[in-house]
Amino acid sequence: MNKKSFSIFELIIVIVILLLFTNRTQYNIDKSNLDDVVMKLKLYLNYTRYIAFLDNKYTKDNIDWKTSLWTLKFQRCSKNIGGIYFVVYSDTNTITSHFKKTDCLKDPLTNKYLYSNWDCKATKDESKYVLLTKQYDITKIKLSCNTTSTLGQISFGANGDIYSSLGDNIVKITKPCYLTLYNSKNQEQTITIEPTGYSY
Repeated sequence: MNKKSFSIFELIIVIVILLLFTNRTQYNIDKSNLDDVVMKLKLYLNYTRYIAFLDNKYTKDNIDWKTSLWTLKFQRCSKNIGGIYFVVYSDTNTITSHFKKTDCLKDPLTNKYLYSNWDCKATKDESKYVLLTKQYDITKIKLSCNTTSTLGQISFGANGDIYSSLGDNIVKITKPCYLTLYNSKNQEQTITIEPTGYSY
């Protein structure tokens, strides 16, 4: 009677196929996270633009309109925590220039504030989707139109203009701006923000 068994060669082939499948699955998971965060950021950028159209900050009496435009701003978590998050706000405090949670937009997906702070935690009324590193493994961002000393921001005017910085140093964006997101495996995806504010 002949006994059937696997040869060493056959076992090696099976192991190689399993390893390739595992690596491909992991790559797809990473790509899925990048796809997810890019989709959400496009939504938030376009939503902020829409809110800015409805909420014109310019009036003859509002001399501080330049600081109160609706803004999506990228920030770093504290050094001991590490990571990146973003907020979407209109700064109503022209004296100290420190916005509060209640100055922030609410996430149209969850009805929670698009807000966090240096501790990079999402409380029960804060959207977890702003935590780019914690939720999506985003380790670095690059905003081609950044004119600040921070990670960067995009501010939206009611007339369709967009800005890379506000206040006395206001800078209008006049050509396409590119927001590139990188994960820990150095994979990347880019969002284009047109001078009209439309993002894709």
